[in-house]
Amino acid sequence: MRTIVISLMLILFYIEGHTQLCTEIKDRNFLSFPTISKPMTTGWVINNDFSDDFNTFNTSKWHVIGGLNNMDIRCHDMSPDAYFSNEEGNVTVSNGKLKLQVFERESVECTYSGPNGTVTKDYHYSSGWVESNNTFHYGYVEIRCKLPSEIALNPCFWMTGYIGNPMTAYDEIDVFEKSIADPSNTMLMQNFYIDTDLPTWSTHCQKLEFNQSYVGIEYVYSVEWLPEEIHFYINGNHTSSIKYTTNPNYYNSPYPDVSYYTCADIRYAVPQHFLITLSLNLTANPNPFLTQYFEIEYIKSYKLMAGNLNEEYWPMNFSMSDQNIFKVHKSIKLGGSGRTAVIPSGANLTLWGKDSVVFKQGFTLNTGTEFVARTIKTHTDLFQ
Repeated sequence: MRTIVISLMLILFYIEGHTQLCTEIKDRNFLSFPTISKPMTTGWVINNDFSDDFNTFNTSKWHVIGGLNNMDIRCHDMSPDAYFSNEEGNVTVSNGKLKLQVFERESVECTYSGPNGTVTKDYHYSSGWVESNNTFHYGYVEIRCKLPSEIALNPCFWMTGYIGNPMTAYDEIDVFEKSIADPSNTMLMQNFYIDTDLPTWSTHCQKLEFNQSYVGIEYVYSVEWLPEEIHFYINGNHTSSIKYTTNPNYYNSPYPDVSYYTCADIRYAVPQHFLITLSLNLTANPNPFLTQYFEIEYIKSYKLMAGNLNEEYWPMNFSMSDQNIFKVHKSIKLGGSGRTAVIPSGANLTLWGKDSVVFKQGFTLNTGTEFVARTIKTHTDLFQ
């Protein structure tokens, strides 16, 4: 009898990459943009608290910087040439979509704290910023949206959470962000970032460059946020990951990691607000075409289901209708004497274990199946 124990994570799909030290930019040149969508893997269940199809603007879930009916503004160095507000429709909901747009305005002076100190400048444009009322902590989040083709417009779907009271740092997870520093309709960033202008700041900036434009068409961008690991996706296709490690030689010979990973020496586990923003950068185009929107069709969030975190789950057979198989248990075992575990063809499966996933004699993985077996750190906020 042969027993296979999968620890950490086995991903049975093709990935390529190159060695990269922690805290440095990971630059992936000329990837094929994944236009073909893959379904989300098993185990995730909808979390309605942070999901919205935007038939209306749900004020129990979201608020607009400046409010829906006033002229308060916010300036931020992520938008060099537009302040954030909701003057005359910077944020609107129509035809089942949330829309953010930039408008030209009369001059407004704005002062804010930037990375190099206090900044005071005149703005001639305003834009939209939408933020969740509550904080999200671990799970799978996806946004289906259409990005504007105007090169001066920089849409972003990100999360941020504060550390300490008073604040000593903040965490940021960027599901996607068009780069202001390197404007392009083929360049995206998917990041983990921690900073507050403190002496001990660290950034993990994963910059992906594609061989085709991704603007003007609705695509799905998502992040799978687990304790001590973050995985980024476009249309369900894995693009890059960040995981926690204290090993300073993580990428050194003779066993460097060569998958789509950067590593972090910070345990990022701070609850995050969702933010949807549209910035303006006139350096990219001093005469921007501003009738275009950042359009969001939906945001969906998911949590895992907790099984028995203290005992092993060992079913008599594998069945797609057995939801216990896709819950997180202390361990899960498939196959063995008198038991069968035939994984169907063409499935997209993830099995979850807190301590281990074990395959015994009788386990069969059919061709055409995308299969992942994971042992993961668990946290109460991970589960529905």
